[in-house]
Amino acid sequence: MKKIIQSISIILIYFCSNLIHGQFSIPEIPKKIYPVQDYAGVLSNKQVKKLNQKLILYSKITSTEILVSIIQDLHGEDPNLLASRWGEKWKIGRYHENNGIIILLSIHDRKISIQNGYGIEPYMTDFLTMEIIEKIKPFLKKNFYYKAIDYGTQEIFKILKDKYKKNKKKKNFSIWNLLTNISVFFIMFFLFYFFLIKKTTNSSLLNTLNTLFVTNFLFKNQNSDQNEDNFDGFGGGGNFGGGGSSSSW
Repeated sequence: MKKIIQSISIILIYFCSNLIHGQFSIPEIPKKIYPVQDYAGVLSNKQVKKLNQKLILYSKITSTEILVSIIQDLHGEDPNLLASRWGEKWKIGRYHENNGIIILLSIHDRKISIQNGYGIEPYMTDFLTMEIIEKIKPFLKKNFYYKAIDYGTQEIFKILKDKYKKNKKKKNFSIWNLLTNISVFFIMFFLFYFFLIKKTTNSSLLNTLNTLFVTNFLFKNQNSDQNEDNFDGFGGGGNFGGGGSSSSW
């Protein structure tokens, strides 16, 4: 009888330990959420940077947030449920639009899931999501993870084309650019007129001043949206359950 009880106890302990082990713990929310979270270390720093730049710029233009989570093992979790819970916990997507997308890759399990926020559901159907997965499977089978993510996100861009627009802040920025451009023009015109009236021979000084104004103006315009300091991080939405698909590769 004692042996039977001991056997049952061992089985129960083993079963409970497997349950605990099988639960994947979603990481705590970072202070600033970047689009690519590579916990498996399958991407190079350069690849992560390129994908981050691409997805940050896309979020600034469209407000749609695409989070790519790469993990080593699902620990028995369902990839669809895990991806949805991840999006909920990290609140991926804008608050009003709920236009977040989670791309989850599990390297050991060789599984991928794409889950959509409720705002994406009318445009990214389960059928279209599965189509994207099927298109990037050949890359995943060859362990070309960067190409798979890059191509997959590009397909998402095509599906969601013109579905979301940048917030109203863009209009204010455009007006500011116009005013700045006019100001620079008048400053350059004044300097040119002043030196022409004075019949100065110091043309190098004029060229230096013109170059200084023009370069400074163009530099500010070029880097205003590219600087990571202007990126506040993802988060704000988080209502998931708008459909999606998963598959093995």
